[in-house]
Amino acid sequence: RRVREAVVSTQSTGACMNLNAHIEVALLCCMKTPPDYGTSFQALKRTTNLDSLHVYYPLFWDVNLLECAIALHHKRGETMLRDFVIGLMGQPEINENNPPILLRRTIEAKKCVFLRTLFMKFFVR
Repeated sequence: RRVREAVVSTQSTGACMNLNAHIEVALLCCMKTPPDYGTSFQALKRTTNLDSLHVYYPLFWDVNLLECAIALHHKRGETMLRDFVIGLMGQPEINENNPPILLRRTIEAKKCVFLRTLFMKFFVR
């Protein structure tokens, strides 16, 4: 099962790269075990304001990715997006000091919503 998930994840990441769906690539790379932060951060750097960032940012479960997004928007001078992501960093459910079971539930819920959103974007027209 893990091998199948890895293959599907790799193929999905490649397909999203070909479609210039950078925000989706960033999140898919964080789904891997271990997370592929290099590719994820590079994909995040390629995003534009046309990438529906405001839709996907609330689905981020990885604090490292949120921190990268904050730095990126600060560097670009995009204060509204930066402040939006800073607000998301304060969500109690992604606090790494929470019990592991709570973090796991939050991560699984956000991954599920992300995958549904990805499916709706690319497969349902």
